[in-house]
Amino acid sequence: MTGRIAVSSALAVLALAAGIGAARAQMPSMPGMPGMNMGSGLGLPSVTSAAPGNLAGVLGFCVQNNYLGAGAASPVMSALGQKTGTDSSQYQAGQRGLLDTGNGGTFSLAGAGQGIKQQMTQKICNMVLSRAQSLL
Repeated sequence: MTGRIAVSSALAVLALAAGIGAARAQMPSMPGMPGMNMGSGLGLPSVTSAAPGNLAGVLGFCVQNNYLGAGAASPVMSALGQKTGTDSSQYQAGQRGLLDTGNGGTFSLAGAGQGIKQQMTQKICNMVLSRAQSLL
């Protein structure tokens, strides 16, 4: 019986490793991109370098694409928009799903589709909302 448990455990570890490998294969290629937070294990972009106008625009993108609820994000987006204006190029880029990651880098949230990229986009939208709230 102990042998069966050991084999089952080994198979479970292999299946887990294969699942992680498959998940990584679905992730967009992002090594070396400016502003990437590789320490998160997911390669999520940093939101701390984004200007308030860009954050407001990204919030609009996130609401429009159902990554964030309007009830939580719209008041923050409106408050930031009033502070920074909504006619800036940073705001417009955010509306198109381009997050400014600093040092001239951007991260596109557009075209997330299904799977890992969609989950990453959801997480990034939540990070943007938290960052934007901290600026108010």
